[in-house]
Amino acid sequence: MNNGTMNNGMTRRPGFAVPDSLASASRDLNDLFDRLFDAPLRVSGSQAWFAPTSVWEDDGNFTVELDLPGIAPDDLDVTVDDGKLTVTAKRTDAEDRKYLHQERRFGELTRSITLPESVDPESIEAEYVHGVLRVTLTKRPEVQPRKIEIKVG
Repeated sequence: MNNGTMNNGMTRRPGFAVPDSLASASRDLNDLFDRLFDAPLRVSGSQAWFAPTSVWEDDGNFTVELDLPGIAPDDLDVTVDDGKLTVTAKRTDAEDRKYLHQERRFGELTRSITLPESVDPESIEAEYVHGVLRVTLTKRPEVQPRKIEIKVG
């Protein structure tokens, strides 16, 4: 333990124990969920840091939210191409800091989500408020539930 590494995969810092590879564990967990559940949206990414992501569905939309604190809107990009939604964010660090402890990650993050065919790519909207990016993916009208009028005779 004198070299700063503990046997359980943790790095010892004065007063702190920090996991060595949080990003790797996140990717492993995403892969496990993809194998266990046949989700309508597939989320993948390679990143220098991790952005917690939630995806849910309601009658008319899929919604994707990513926690991106500290990202300037100019350092955020959302694109749709060939059936994939891609979010890219860049977080920079001040170069003149000498950290006593550092858990935050810096660099570029990319998350890609394979869209189901039921998404209308022309109606996708993105909103960034208080460090949370929300992307709303509207379903095509023909796949949305609709109420059938009952005629009384």
